[in-house]
This record gives sequence, C-alpha cells and structure tokens, in this order.
Amino acid sequence: MYGLYSHPNSTYSKRVHIYLQYRNLEYETIHVALDKLENRKKPFLAINPYGKVPVLKEGEFLLSESSAIIRYLEEKHLFPNPLFPADLKERALFNQWINQCESEFCFPGSVIYFSKKFIPEEKWETKRMKDSAKRIGRHFDILEQVLNTNQYLSWNQFGLLEILYAPFIEHYEMMDTKVPKSVEDWIHRVMEEPSVKKVLKT
Repeated sequence: MYGLYSHPNSTYSKRVHIYLQYRNLEYETIHVALDKLENRKKPFLAINPYGKVPVLKEGEFLLSESSAIIRYLEEKHLFPNPLFPADLKERALFNQWINQCESEFCFPGSVIYFSKKFIPEEKWETKRMKDSAKRIGRHFDILEQVLNTNQYLSWNQFGLLEILYAPFIEHYEMMDTKVPKSVEDWIHRVMEEPSVKKVLKT
C-alpha cells in the first residue's frame, strides 16, 4: 500500500489525493502537522529535506512534488486510459500546459490566497498581489480560448490538467480578477467531479 505524507490544508497534497481517488488506488494518509512545524523537524526532514508535503512512500522509496508523484504512478500502473499522451510532440505540448498551470496560475494564486487566508490585511504586499492577479487574468484569457469550444482542457474530458488545477481553482473568487464565463463554467464542472468533491468538500 502507498503512504502519502500530507496535510489537509496543503493544495499540493490535495492534488495527489484527488489523483489517487480518481484512479482508485489504495493508500493511507500520513498526517504531517504543518501547523506545529512538524515539517521542519529532523524526522520529516529525513523524508524530504525541503520540508514540504506531499511525499509518496512506497516501501523504502520516497518521492516528493505532486506532479512527479502523479507521473510516477501513471507510468507505473499503465492504466488503459492514460492521462499523458503517447505521441512525443503531443506529450511535450501537454507538459508545456502543466508548466504554465504551475507558473501562471498556481504560483501567483498562492500569493493571493496565502495573504488573504493567513496574513493580516495591513501586512499584505499589495503590489505583489496585484501583479499576481494580472498574471492570473491573462492566464484565464488564454484558457478561455480553449474552453470556448471545449468542456475540459485535457482532450475535452476530465483529466490530469483538471486534477492539477482543482485545489487552486477552488478559491478562484479570491483572485481579484475577471473570470470569463467559459472558464467559470469549467471550474464548476471540475468541482462536481466525484474525486474532486470527495477530497475538497469533506
């Protein structure tokens, strides 16, 4: 059985939980108390020296970084409906989407979400937050071009990109930017997927 070191408030951990639920893979959750700084203490630093969750445990094998964990599990299990394209160029373009998800939405989104959730308003870095909101707005405009004619980003069906976006778009209303109608509709569709609902709405 797999073990997953995670914390319920970790968006990156939620990604892997959603994936594991989607693929019906058996696993146990190993709670890491981020609120008690357990991730910065020696026992956990021996598991991941960067002090971050999630970490997948399979026997003595340990793997961190949510997208790396998901890719490993996909390649290991060889599901009949793979989430990564087989064609080299299609896979390269797909990996480009993954990187843009991280850099153009998840990172700037985390700047805004973390500030609003955990930092008093008088201590907000407002310029950084506004710059992040602009990046997200530009990203939404690019997603709109796809979602105007498609229900999903991944081959017009729920897939890996939706899994990666899900824990972050859950809080899209906090992002201080205009959300195109097609993007908002896509967000609602993603939030209604059973694996997403199970992880995010419990």
